[in-house]
Amino acid sequence: MKQIFLWITLTSLSFANINISISHNNKLVKVTKKELADLYLGKVDNIRGVKVTPIDNKESYKEFYLKITEKSPKQLRAYWMREMYKGDRTPPKKYSTSTINKMMKKNSKIISYSTSKLNGKIIMKIQ
Repeated sequence: MKQIFLWITLTSLSFANINISISHNNKLVKVTKKELADLYLGKVDNIRGVKVTPIDNKESYKEFYLKITEKSPKQLRAYWMREMYKGDRTPPKKYSTSTINKMMKKNSKIISYSTSKLNGKIIMKIQ
């Protein structure tokens, strides 16, 4: 357990800032870390009554989940295996930054994250 905590602490120091972005046409203007964790763990499908579709970014996936859910990649895989086995939830789909940018232009419900700028409006920055 101490090794996992140390690994998380050390690796989180080396990561860049992550911008949480949502499509420009969405009326959501801010979000909390807890709301993001619940959304990306499939516990909710909306934030403050606004329906959103979470999309994972292939390039900053590990950084995001360490900072938001405080789960290591191994813990996250185990979590989703349990959820999928129960038939309750499935993880968000993973796409590249360029694909997410295209999706945000077409769908106002998309919310995602990246260490670079996405086409949507930034509603939160995570250090």
